[in-house]
Amino acid sequence: MKPVLAVNQLTKKMNKEPIIRSVSFSIERGTVFGLIGENGAGKTTTLGMICGLIIPTSGSIYIEGIPVRSQRKHALRHVGALIEEPHFYKYLTGMEHLLYGSRLYGIDANERLDEVLSLLKMRSFIHKKVGHYSLGMKKRLAIAQCLLHRPSLLILDEPTNGLDPSAMIEFREIIQSITTNFELSVLISSHHLKEIEPICDQFGLLQDAELTLLGGNSTRSSNSVVFVIEAKELDKALALLQQQTYIFEPRLYHHDKIMFKMDRSHYSSLLMLLSQVGVLSIKEKSFDLEEAYLEMTRTAEGGGS
Repeated sequence: MKPVLAVNQLTKKMNKEPIIRSVSFSIERGTVFGLIGENGAGKTTTLGMICGLIIPTSGSIYIEGIPVRSQRKHALRHVGALIEEPHFYKYLTGMEHLLYGSRLYGIDANERLDEVLSLLKMRSFIHKKVGHYSLGMKKRLAIAQCLLHRPSLLILDEPTNGLDPSAMIEFREIIQSITTNFELSVLISSHHLKEIEPICDQFGLLQDAELTLLGGNSTRSSNSVVFVIEAKELDKALALLQQQTYIFEPRLYHHDKIMFKMDRSHYSSLLMLLSQVGVLSIKEKSFDLEEAYLEMTRTAEGGGS
């Protein structure tokens, strides 16, 4: 089955300087992908290119197998997007905004409205003027607008900004509900890993114009285990690990160790491999997404290991 979104070697330059460099990732149907990065890392630029708002310097983007560059209008029929903060007319009600939006899409809102309002828990305030909405209510209204035309991909740019703890919990519940009930995929950008970690299946760290795929919630429940080793010949050990197809993401850890992911079934092969470099210790380590994120950002800030 083809992915809902496929991004291949995406690059964007401005004044010959790369803002985004060779970014590649895909999102499977019914999953949530978290795009993590500090402010200014290029998250909004990446989402803008996916939505056809910004022309890439090179690379390709496919939505439901449709190329965005050559068939933008056709591809974007499958997308609901909220880029930056939502803006509404404060003297109109939420319902008036939804009806107006449905006319722009050229759809009959009544076919979709009831299930969207129920799923997003908006019935209590949908007939109130938006000028009286809280920020959380406005964001729910914006998501409702994105869902009316039945997209298969929902794109949300920093959707948790400004939300209080209660609204944050409601937001996570909403995302989990719509992915389950509407069978759509979600791409969320954020600079706060902890805020979106519970709802994401996979994460990518955007840093220094490049994307590094991190683990996700599936990493913790799979047979893949994180190992940390010490060896007499650390550089040689790292080179050997990088050559093995059953070993994933080998990298230096705390300057004197190596961390990597591997299925437990390959443990005997690992022992034979490491006998060549004088292994000192092998420890199994529980996967911690936040630690992986912090370790990578520390390494970048320090100029590498």
